[in-house]
Amino acid sequence: MNDMRKYSSSSIFISVLLVFSVVTLISISEVNAAEVISVNAKGYENTIIIEFENESTSKIKTIKVWPGGEITFTSFKSEPGWGGGKYSDSKLLIFTATNTLNPGESVKFGLVTDEKVNAINWKALDPNDNDIDKGKISIQVISETSSDIIEEESEDVEQAKETGGELYGTKKFIPEQIRSGSDVRLVGNGFGSEKNLKLYLDSTILKSVNTDKQGNFLTTISIPDAYNVGTSEFIIKDEFENIQTTNISVKEPKNRFLKTSNFEVNNIPAEIRYEETLTISGNAYPQSAIIIAFENNERILEKTRVVSANANGEWIFEETIERTDDLGEKFVIFKNNQNKTTKNLTVKSDYLIQISMSAVRYNLGETVTITGTAEPNNDTTIWVKNENKKIVYYDVFTTNADGSLNYEFVTDDTFSSGTYTVIVKQESGSDAALFGIDKYPTSVIIALMEKTNFALDSKAILSIVGPTSSSVSITILDSNDNIKITDSITSSSIGKNKYAIDLDGLDSGVYRAVVSSINIQDSVKFSIGLESASGAISLISTKSNYSAGESILVLGNTGNNARIIITLLDPSGNVSAITETFSDSTGSFSTDDIGIPPDGVLGDWKITAHNRLDNNSVEINVSIPTGKSLTLQIEETQFSTGDIIIIKGIGQSDANRLKIQITNEIDDVVILLHTPITSSGTFYLPWTVPTSFDTGTYTITVSDDENSSSFEIFIQ
Repeated sequence: MNDMRKYSSSSIFISVLLVFSVVTLISISEVNAAEVISVNAKGYENTIIIEFENESTSKIKTIKVWPGGEITFTSFKSEPGWGGGKYSDSKLLIFTATNTLNPGESVKFGLVTDEKVNAINWKALDPNDNDIDKGKISIQVISETSSDIIEEESEDVEQAKETGGELYGTKKFIPEQIRSGSDVRLVGNGFGSEKNLKLYLDSTILKSVNTDKQGNFLTTISIPDAYNVGTSEFIIKDEFENIQTTNISVKEPKNRFLKTSNFEVNNIPAEIRYEETLTISGNAYPQSAIIIAFENNERILEKTRVVSANANGEWIFEETIERTDDLGEKFVIFKNNQNKTTKNLTVKSDYLIQISMSAVRYNLGETVTITGTAEPNNDTTIWVKNENKKIVYYDVFTTNADGSLNYEFVTDDTFSSGTYTVIVKQESGSDAALFGIDKYPTSVIIALMEKTNFALDSKAILSIVGPTSSSVSITILDSNDNIKITDSITSSSIGKNKYAIDLDGLDSGVYRAVVSSINIQDSVKFSIGLESASGAISLISTKSNYSAGESILVLGNTGNNARIIITLLDPSGNVSAITETFSDSTGSFSTDDIGIPPDGVLGDWKITAHNRLDNNSVEINVSIPTGKSLTLQIEETQFSTGDIIIIKGIGQSDANRLKIQITNEIDDVVILLHTPITSSGTFYLPWTVPTSFDTGTYTITVSDDENSSSFEIFIQ
């Protein structure tokens, strides 16, 4: 078995299910009556026990199981005499018998997936690898309240306390005072993206929850009526046996006849994001009304809500922050009879990446500045497209450690008067913004998908950037342009929205999302349920020679409706860029999501297209640009006094020597240097940072009589 540690959190449950009675729940067969396999499956959370009984006349040598879509196996267990393991991307398990499973015999396997599934695909083969039977089995859900399950869970958590690692994350109980026989809201943050967590009070399992992509969760837990008053241990355990324990005080049940008249606001977050649930609680006179008013930072009333305290004087307010709500700082005013109090709240966007332009209009030759926030220390791709959606600028860079984003580029002669779209993308999402050259940008709408391929019956997240506070129409079409979904939304006050497309009932294939508003339109393709196996791959790039900072259009052909990974490798074999695309119903695929960074080295680069079984590659050459230009290629951004900085780059120039200026934050020239440019278009100059330099930001500029290139460094 590949990963006993991953499996251990579910091994006890699997062993319990393995002793359940062997009752055939569902029998699925797609062949004749003489060749049939009876299959049944039981599951609890992400753990499945699947049993195969050979009712055919053939001997079974191999059994394959797979969940389909994006779901993967995290661990498994097989009976003695059956070897096997995960295949490739953990989406397929192949079990092979040492001998064979003869007619009338049965076998069971324990499977653990990264998320809960309702059914499992399977296939049985004979010793000659011929299909005997195949199908899809629904999973019978076992209740978590089963006494056997609870008993084994108690043993499981005790074992994890002895051998498990530390589980990181923060939590908050609402209300903070916990009583027997009460319900408590639990808010968790930073527990890991899309993880399954089990919640225990001492050794008793209360429930399990799944975190979202940001590692957060919000749930309600019920404290048993007869639970012992005093100090108890609250435990959170993940599927890898990591645990977090906290001592909490469980109070006695509240006296139903005890009335409180004190008005209090006990819990209100400092900030909240779109699509999150705002939860506020407190105390007031029993059965009295609490008026909650929301004002913006100019003290203009936005909305009012009313809640009532219960017979014990407890009240709670919950409401989802909608995308139509304005962003920014808010004043939240609470009124109860003669009592009044004001709290502060900041509403933020849920975009993990959010960008804006320092200006919306530039002149040709000026420096464009993009600022924003993003996932820290992550590879980030930037495209700049003109009005014809042609990429005129491309780069890959790493965001700052604090998540801030500040990127600059010069509008050289590849730009002209018009409207331009900036798209910034990370693995976690993307965002876009507009600017104009020599004029203000025209109204544009931009459609972006969260990713390329989505699982069947899941939800696809569509990001829309466009006009503010406007009606936006959304249409989903299949590969034959048949309309599958139509809807409309009202865009937010900042013109950025996310729309969840319910894929339930849509077949595997390639689709197109069309977004339109007020005579402007954009569309984006995405796929559903495609597998990463397609057959032989052909591959070409539209050019064989590229310059630094240039985008690459890749074309190819393979099997129809398949996922393809495109990778760009530099001359040293390092991965420069990677993206996923898909083939259509004719097998054709294309992408322009990769390119040569502005500091890309000269030489032979390689583009590779691959899937689970097949691959192909093509070489391209990166050379100096044919036009007159200069490009700095400094590898680091932070230095200390005494460090040696290699000032190097490429370009074409009529001059045989280049001027290098180093300026401080107030644009004073503090160093002036010169270096030759070779006949092959390169320059190289080592420079030692003087010990007399103050801490701060400095700009290195290389120039000739016509062109220049600048690069910012920080001296500490």
